[in-house]
Amino acid sequence: MDSPFHDGPDGSLSPLSQPMRQSRHIHSLLPFIRTTRSAQIMMSPHLIAVSRLQVACTLLFLGSIIAAGVPDMTHARKELLTTEEKDLLHRAEQIHLETLALSSQGPLDAGSITKTVSMRFERLGYRIVTDGGQPHEITVKVKCEELKTWEGTGRSGGDADMVDAAARLWKGPACQLTYRFGTRWADWRHEVRTPFSNPQDAARQAGQTDAGAYSIAALAQQLQTDPFPYLLATDWGQSARLIKTLDEPSTTVAQKQAVIGLLGQMLAVDAIPRLTASLKDPDPAVVQSAATALGTIGHEECIPALLALFKTGTPDHHRAAAVGLGRLAPLHPNSDIVPTFIAVLPNETLQTQIILVRALGKTTDRRVLTPLRTLHRSVLKQARSDSSPETKELLASLGIALDGFDGVHTEE
Repeated sequence: MDSPFHDGPDGSLSPLSQPMRQSRHIHSLLPFIRTTRSAQIMMSPHLIAVSRLQVACTLLFLGSIIAAGVPDMTHARKELLTTEEKDLLHRAEQIHLETLALSSQGPLDAGSITKTVSMRFERLGYRIVTDGGQPHEITVKVKCEELKTWEGTGRSGGDADMVDAAARLWKGPACQLTYRFGTRWADWRHEVRTPFSNPQDAARQAGQTDAGAYSIAALAQQLQTDPFPYLLATDWGQSARLIKTLDEPSTTVAQKQAVIGLLGQMLAVDAIPRLTASLKDPDPAVVQSAATALGTIGHEECIPALLALFKTGTPDHHRAAAVGLGRLAPLHPNSDIVPTFIAVLPNETLQTQIILVRALGKTTDRRVLTPLRTLHRSVLKQARSDSSPETKELLASLGIALDGFDGVHTEE
């Protein structure tokens, strides 16, 4: 039997590490596996089957040993914050701003970048600190370049998790935003790019001779409308600042949509009253964003306003409310959502029927089976003469919804 100790560097006995003990144990079993495999040639079919089962069990055992010795690395892809750190970010009011402007020839004046970023933060109620020695909770760094320098991947998350992070293939003008609190750099990243990728050609077409200065000016213009302040407020858990933004006269429709979507992602229950008010916004895009966000938040208080919009709104509002209610239906099975959807399902347009069918298919309410089967029979007959993409999509959605209950819905 192997001793659990080995000779240390000073000649003393030291305990074997867990991977070394597992390696020795695995090597001791390899002759048995080779012998078993070679002996199959001389065995009967019954013995061969038994032998194969033994080998499979042995390999399964070896795999479990190896897996037990490999540490779980999934936590390395998540940024974990302590309660104190989360509270610090949630209460942050003073921001120390560090800006840097670089051209292919060297540093440039970053005054336009500093002014633009400061103005955007101040609109959200933050106070900007220019001296790092003054009190502040967070330092935001904005690095703008004529030709972006790729700084590698983040320590956690990934490209799919942070869609606004630095693009590996982008080599043109870009501003990269990061922040730190205390002595720790956050994993959050955001990149702002110009519409053009070749600064030399863009400057030449604009009649400018200095491509570096032209690129920095273009980046400052992009920062005027980019949602980076809203993204940071979301990352810091400051939903109250985002809610106030919706009441600012200077907030554009696109910015309202971005803020409303972020409030939904935050599951900001405190934003429900303001999002409910947004359902009456004159712009259909804002109404659609608000309805979706209320459905994402998933709170029961979101249901009455969405039901009212579903019953009395315009066709666009009707579909937007259906999307929001569709997310709420599985979460609140005792609400009026399912009966309301069942009642209107036969007379809706194809686009709205698709939304309702998908929502009903996610519930566990078996009251939906009869209306779904009835609609399925009707659409099957219609599909013989109508091969439109909407009809095919509705038919596929009905099949998926019915399969979720019993898997039996074919009428032919």
